[in-house]
Amino acid sequence: MRNDARKAAINPAAPVMWAALILAGGLLACNLPVTGGTLTQSGGPTPLPSVQATASPAPSATASGTPSPEPTSTATPDPTPYGCLRPPDDYSLVPLGGDMVLNQRTVSMLAQAQALYGGSHDLLGAVTQGSYNVGVEASFGTHDGGGAVDLSLRDLRDWNHILYEDMDAIILALRRAGFAAWVREPGDLYQDSPLHIHAIAIGDRDLSPAAQEQLTGLTGYFRGNDGRPNDPPTPDRHGGPLICPWMIEMGYSDLRGAP
Repeated sequence: MRNDARKAAINPAAPVMWAALILAGGLLACNLPVTGGTLTQSGGPTPLPSVQATASPAPSATASGTPSPEPTSTATPDPTPYGCLRPPDDYSLVPLGGDMVLNQRTVSMLAQAQALYGGSHDLLGAVTQGSYNVGVEASFGTHDGGGAVDLSLRDLRDWNHILYEDMDAIILALRRAGFAAWVREPGDLYQDSPLHIHAIAIGDRDLSPAAQEQLTGLTGYFRGNDGRPNDPPTPDRHGGPLICPWMIEMGYSDLRGAP
């Protein structure tokens, strides 16, 4: 007690000096840069603005709201366009009704055509002339070997109904399956010859010379004609040939315009 009184007596201005130092420190603090914390405003804490690091912009939508397109990979081309699969190399003989015969390769092609056609006409059940049928004058020898087939266009459920409405779909399906196929209108081959489809299985190893001529000869399918031995050739009523990759591998090509 005696010492404290002595200190106060020696320095009576000490309390004033301490107050001045505290006030100066507060003023200095108000001039320091703000790096965080809160300021009191209207009685409540308000977050201080802070500086954030600049980052690379992420991909964003376009102004219209549509996402920017992403790089796309190149699609692999379909190796079997038009649904045409290479037929099996199976030449075992398949007997049909009566004395008609086809090889298994031709039967498989008809099954493929049936699937592509998808209609109600039973193509195998509609066969009216098969292969290996030697000496049919009206067929010009095309059925002497394998791969040749004629199909009726009469509805098998109602023989009086002719399937005019299905003709184009059946021809397209047969061509996709690997046949050179044409509708033979009444009278096309001889007087009063019936309406039917004539088809030659492209690439069949047992084709007769006449059947091969209907493919690559001057009047043939790959030249854009209807296969009949007419002079001049008769253009294909169904358009040009449909050529599958496996046909090209076997040496066939579009011969329209070739000498």
